[in-house]
Order: sequence, then C-alpha cells, then structure tokens
Amino acid sequence: MMNRVEILRLQREKVLANILTDNANRAKWLTELMDIDDEIEEMAKEKLKVN
Repeated sequence: MMNRVEILRLQREKVLANILTDNANRAKWLTELMDIDDEIEEMAKEKLKVN
C-alpha cells in the first residue's frame, strides 16, 4: 500500500505532464502543483517535529 507522500509524488508527476500538454488550463495545473508541493512540505515539517 502506498503512503500519502508516494501518492502525492505520483499526482505531481501527472500534473507536470498536464502543464506541458494542456496550455488552456495551465493556471489550474500550476495551482494544483503548488497545493501538492505545500502538502508535501507540511508533511515533511510534521515528520521533523515527531523525530
């Protein structure tokens, strides 16, 4: 079973591909990318607090 970070990384790869191919919705994909990166960053911060 994949953990949340692995799922987010896969979603990130898909979003990056969409940014390159779907210029009409580029802002949407960039926003999605920022949201994914923010969530990954928050999870990393939480992990540091726990350890």
